[in-house]
Amino acid sequence: MQVITMAAGLGSRLGEMTSECPKALIEVAGRTLIDRALEFAGWCGATRRVVVGGFCHADLVQHVRELAPDAVLVENVDFRKGNLISMTTGYAALEPGAGFLLMNVDHIYPRGVAEIVAGVAASASDVTAFCDFDRDLGADDMKVSLTSDQRVDDMSKQLARWDAGYVGMTFVPAARRAEYEAATEATSARDGERANVEAILVSMARAGQRPAIADISGHGWHEVDEPHERARAEAALRT
Repeated sequence: MQVITMAAGLGSRLGEMTSECPKALIEVAGRTLIDRALEFAGWCGATRRVVVGGFCHADLVQHVRELAPDAVLVENVDFRKGNLISMTTGYAALEPGAGFLLMNVDHIYPRGVAEIVAGVAASASDVTAFCDFDRDLGADDMKVSLTSDQRVDDMSKQLARWDAGYVGMTFVPAARRAEYEAATEATSARDGERANVEAILVSMARAGQRPAIADISGHGWHEVDEPHERARAEAALRT
């Protein structure tokens, strides 16, 4: 399995912490977000780790080269636009003939989630979105509505009714890469430069290729988008 970690964004909601530092290099409980993301990819069994940088790219490159010399670093120069561009930038660095996991650098997952990811990577025949059912979702959380057979029907932060929350990871099996590519092109054509990666799953659903889901409920994870989320994650990880 290959892993694309999207680490290009500004992290503007973290305020002064990211004014001159890429979000990926923010420390939580003594370790940077990119340290934790690369470790998680290793737990999942990654054979190739692709890191997509953007804002303060040179700083990220220096850090990752010292931390993980085998990681592949690529740059999204359009990091101020939608993160679909980060996905396609990372996708171009993948090796053919193998599936891949797409993940965000600002999500921190425990090892138990990596075991679920590894199981999906070993057996999944469909594009799979990782979700949970045990969080109270707020306005900024990605919400997922499901069909009766537990496949993705729709996904958006603005959904009025939903069944689960998306946790920032998608696995694409090798046999479904062509379908995922086609959905990426359709999403880019529809949404333009503001397109985000979650909308790719919506495009697949609309085309009758509804993604499956994998449930990580009960394992706990942290998103670090704002200062209070960083503080909460740090307190939890230290204890």
